[in-house]
Amino acid sequence: MDKTMYGIIKTTAICPIMVAPDPDFAADAAKAIAEGGLPVCEVLLHRDEHSVTRIKNIAKNAPEVIVGAGTVISLRDAQEALDAGAKFCVAPGFVPEVVEFCLKNNLSILPGCTTASEISMALNYGINILKFFPVYQMGGVDTLSQYYYGPFGKVEWVVTGGLNGKNYLDLIKFNSVLAAGGDWMFAENNAINDKNYDAIVENMRRTIKDSLAARAK
Repeated sequence: MDKTMYGIIKTTAICPIMVAPDPDFAADAAKAIAEGGLPVCEVLLHRDEHSVTRIKNIAKNAPEVIVGAGTVISLRDAQEALDAGAKFCVAPGFVPEVVEFCLKNNLSILPGCTTASEISMALNYGINILKFFPVYQMGGVDTLSQYYYGPFGKVEWVVTGGLNGKNYLDLIKFNSVLAAGGDWMFAENNAINDKNYDAIVENMRRTIKDSLAARAK
């Protein structure tokens, strides 16, 4: 993972995920979270025909934001993300061809790994920052603690799956959790649907404040 991106999400414990806003508002929404204190944004693919356009708009019109592609499940997805200007890819699972493509093209890759076999494969590619999805359905902190205090103490996790502005807070307190990913900073108060820039800024600021307070306890 890029050092700048790593530093940002480690400090804030958050990785914002943009789902499917109006394509013309994507860059403004990304700028809003940057103004709120977190210039990193994962944009989900496969939500509609505008997913790649959103990445292009952010890369072009919000260059201060480190934009990445989520739900990368194929080489085609990875190539489209690279061509659109993405700086990182997030995958729900571990696909060796996708991982190799990203490493070859200097794209940070965050593969989804939930089993010991998948984690071991990632480590053999030199990747120790992994996605854990869906976090609660896969055992949450109970499972992560088995990995952390067992064979995978050097792995750091970005946890995702059904998270909101409240239920992620207990997760980010755990030693090996680098950050939590979700879209609540866009969704709360219907901010992104209403194209309410100021509401997204405020949602992001409040989220960072909550995260810092949770980790300080």
